[in-house]
Amino acid sequence: MSPHQPNSTSSRTKTGPASPHFSAFFLLWLGLLLAAPGAALSQPQHGLSLYGPEGLKYKAGQTYDYAYPKAPKGGHLVLSGEGAFTKLNPASLKGVPATGINLVFQTPMDSSADDDEPFSQYGSLVEKVELADDRMSMIYHIYKEAKFSDGQPVTANDFVFSFELLEDPQYHPFYKQYFKDITKAEKLDAHRVKYTFAIFNQELPLITGQMLIFPKHVYGQPGKQFGEDFDDIAVGSGPYVVERYEYGKFITLKRNPDWWGKDLPKNRGRYNFDRLTWKIYLDPVARREAFKGGEFDAHLIGSSRDWALDYKGDFVSKGYYLREEVPHQRVAGMQGFVMNMRNDIFKSRRVRAAVAMVYDFDWANKNLFYGQYTRNDCYFDNNPEMKPDGLPQGRVLELLLKLRKKHGAEYVPKTVFTKPVGAPGQGAPFEKSVALANKLLDAEGWKLGPDGVRVKNGKPLRWKVHLASPGFERIVEPYKNSLKKIGADMSFQVVQVAQYEQILRDFKFDMVVMGYPQSRSPGNEQRSMWSSEAADMPGTRNYAGIRNPAIDELIEQLVEANTRKELVDHIQALDRILTHQFYMVPHWYMGADRFVYWNKFSRPAINPSQSAILNNMIEWWWWDEAKAQKLKAARQAGVPVN
Repeated sequence: MSPHQPNSTSSRTKTGPASPHFSAFFLLWLGLLLAAPGAALSQPQHGLSLYGPEGLKYKAGQTYDYAYPKAPKGGHLVLSGEGAFTKLNPASLKGVPATGINLVFQTPMDSSADDDEPFSQYGSLVEKVELADDRMSMIYHIYKEAKFSDGQPVTANDFVFSFELLEDPQYHPFYKQYFKDITKAEKLDAHRVKYTFAIFNQELPLITGQMLIFPKHVYGQPGKQFGEDFDDIAVGSGPYVVERYEYGKFITLKRNPDWWGKDLPKNRGRYNFDRLTWKIYLDPVARREAFKGGEFDAHLIGSSRDWALDYKGDFVSKGYYLREEVPHQRVAGMQGFVMNMRNDIFKSRRVRAAVAMVYDFDWANKNLFYGQYTRNDCYFDNNPEMKPDGLPQGRVLELLLKLRKKHGAEYVPKTVFTKPVGAPGQGAPFEKSVALANKLLDAEGWKLGPDGVRVKNGKPLRWKVHLASPGFERIVEPYKNSLKKIGADMSFQVVQVAQYEQILRDFKFDMVVMGYPQSRSPGNEQRSMWSSEAADMPGTRNYAGIRNPAIDELIEQLVEANTRKELVDHIQALDRILTHQFYMVPHWYMGADRFVYWNKFSRPAINPSQSAILNNMIEWWWWDEAKAQKLKAARQAGVPVN
């Protein structure tokens, strides 16, 4: 569960003593009683866990295990961005936010990236939190020292304002849906704010901790529009401020030396670089060569071809830049070609199955991917706890049978019960998959035309794939040729990032390549991906246009799950329906980050693998002046680094 958008730098996945004075204690007690009648509040805690206080790994005042508290400050980390950005506002609907802009802002709580904490948070803007025993309300105690970068204090007014901003029509609908079950935010005093929840949901108190906090005195200016008048403004309470930028070319963030939170225990050894710059590259070849030329410092490699054939030369053998494959334990999620059911062609489940069946992954993995990938079987892959195994049993089977009886076979197909999860056609000879796909299309009334393209009711079986990167052309072309074997005519077009964002936002496409990363604690964000409500809401991630009441019901049930087992049971039921409805043509995943970086940095001993290695570099690594000087000298002399 994560509210971050795909272009965020993050790929994650989440006691104070009573007053010794009687009168002060009495007033505090009275205020809480009046604020929350009938709801008993727990003792103030320094953090929250999905599984209660006992689920917290760290005590108050502890530093994260994956930090190096003595890390020196300094240096300039230069990275690359994939596409042009058009705004500095991270939460408005229109436009593409600058990479890294979330480092300018803060959320109330900070999510742990520890492998053994499925969902825990510790205070960021919030010093302590009081959660009602029924989990239907919560009070934050805001750090009195907290300030925005312009020196103004962070108060309860800013928390309430940031919550009320969700109603602004120009606020991104992803966040609106993610936080929809928070019904009210009330100021109790200057540094206490109370949140009230609409339903019981184990995640809601932690989800609240992920809300971006904006300064009311800046973004609440009378007469200003949130989505139009603040594209060039970024005032937050985070560790960095925007130093300079040029749309389409670069953005540089400067570490705020007066950042109010720099001495908090959880921030020791964190945010060590004086400056962070993202240079924008629109061409992947230019980006690759720019790294090898030393124009930027580190790169997370997404291309199997690049990993197999590049970054292996003289500079690697001499230790100028390093190449690592860093294992991780993150839930793989699903990546694939999304079929937009707003297009009549893809409304038929049989057609979707046929289209998915003729993607020849085995050929692609051998000839295009150098055998590096594993095929996506389902939407919660690479995690033995969450991935469905075999045929449904026990509580999962009960859930699916009940949903099928209530909503019918159209929404819960028979194969949910008779076949395990898996990519259509995977494991069968490709020719057999082509033959079966043709039978499915015949059964749906698609007749082969004289030009080799199937036709039904005068409409050809023809669609276009929109791509955000030319790097995917080599992957789409063989698939296009395979589709010809079943009479389907697919074309593709590469578009600029800003145009691609608009196409996605308005669902104006037939098919796109999309990834759905998942956390170890799925929850409210599932609504934005799969719910009927999201299908009609521009800007959500329901790109397939799914309107399935069985899925809607499962999402609401998993959101309200009381135990881990209950949550996992509902996730597995959801996964089985999603997989057997063939909304996507499954792609692939790998359980490691492929990473290259110039040899002038040091890092902590522990890598928290629930966060991508590049994000960890930004937050926890540091500039090593001795290494930088050795690298410089070695390059000048043309000799290996000692």
